Amino acid sequence: MAHRNHLTCLSVHDEHMKHGDFVRLSPTHVSISHPDSIKEILGHGNGFAKSDFYYAFDNIEQGIFTTRDRAKHARKRRFVSHIFSPKAMIEFEPYMTIALGNLGRQMDSLIDTGRAGAYISWSAKDSMIAHNSRKGEAALDAAVWSAFLAFDIIGDLAVGEPFGFVEAGYDSEDRIKKLRDRGEWCATVGMLPWIKTWTPYFYFDSFFTKGLKAAQGLAEMGIACVEKRKAVSIDPNRKDILYYLLAAKDPDKGGPIPDSELKAEALTQLIAGSDTTGNTITHLTDMLTRNPAKLKILQEELDTAFSDPLPQDFVASFADCKDLPYVQAVIYETLRLRTTVSMGLPRVVGEGGATVCGERFEEGTVLSTATYTTHRDPRIWGADSWDFKPERWLGRGQAELEKYFLGFSQGPRACIGRNVSALT
Repeated sequence: MAHRNHLTCLSVHDEHMKHGDFVRLSPTHVSISHPDSIKEILGHGNGFAKSDFYYAFDNIEQGIFTTRDRAKHARKRRFVSHIFSPKAMIEFEPYMTIALGNLGRQMDSLIDTGRAGAYISWSAKDSMIAHNSRKGEAALDAAVWSAFLAFDIIGDLAVGEPFGFVEAGYDSEDRIKKLRDRGEWCATVGMLPWIKTWTPYFYFDSFFTKGLKAAQGLAEMGIACVEKRKAVSIDPNRKDILYYLLAAKDPDKGGPIPDSELKAEALTQLIAGSDTTGNTITHLTDMLTRNPAKLKILQEELDTAFSDPLPQDFVASFADCKDLPYVQAVIYETLRLRTTVSMGLPRVVGEGGATVCGERFEEGTVLSTATYTTHRDPRIWGADSWDFKPERWLGRGQAELEKYFLGFSQGPRACIGRNVSALT
């Protein structure tokens, strides 16, 4: 999670610890940490729309993630949802397999030579780390390599070609940094949406001008990638996200999707899928490193499922991994404690007002579930709610826990690309 927004989550959590389930964040915005707020705010059929918080995330034009209008969202789902069908997932997997194979070879290179493209192993440049490294090991920055992998995969799927970060061992154009700068800027500006148009003039704080520049740069990159792909004929053998967008029909007029809308959706998939996936892989690595006993159990499950000798450059398929219980439990537990977006996802109370968790709120009030706090609530997760315990996801109790799990949000505006994340 981005630094500023992590601090926001901690601040909101501290206030909930002091004042209980209801905390007023502004005159019109209330954060709720009661477990029932998940279904009552985010659930199907409650009539709550996204707030203007999402205005900050608009890029090129409104995408399926940012649109606040229900009719527009329903229209977009009609041509976007088939991109994430089971059939499409099968067609996406080869691109992910290639990227994972590249990563494996680069890890071997780091171990054998101390280098992987432009990247130099910490074991090769730090004498203390080298002294503590055992044979067959290489020290590296897991956050950097997780980002390289995620961006290559999502770039390949969303804009038609990988960025080549894994093979290069380097992000020559700082695209990853631009995306993260843009994410922090959006989440911060979203708290006060009216300041968005003024941020170019906030010279007193480079955070705002830098974030806006990053957002504009990403839009330009997305437009250029789509234009490059459109310049060549559609390859029917390459079934990626951009293929489906280019082949999709306008639900209203029957022709191709309007150009600006197509570019906005392609950029949405790139932004939504890259940084989030890279961060989650990093958090998963960190949690397992901090909990070696859990890592041992996971390794044993994987060794049993994929016993030696394995073919060279072997990459396990999703079909072979999806039913491994401890693998899935580790992923769920990581997303519980290190949720991709731990800020509350704000919704607006509709016409006539609403009662949520026993409290009455007027029409127009912004409500959000305090994700960070809810994911650590002992009323749901028990006295060990702060502990990394994948075992809590095993057995018949998982279905009940999933009602309070916000790793991909819930309800009609839940993450449409969660199946791509699962594949990765």
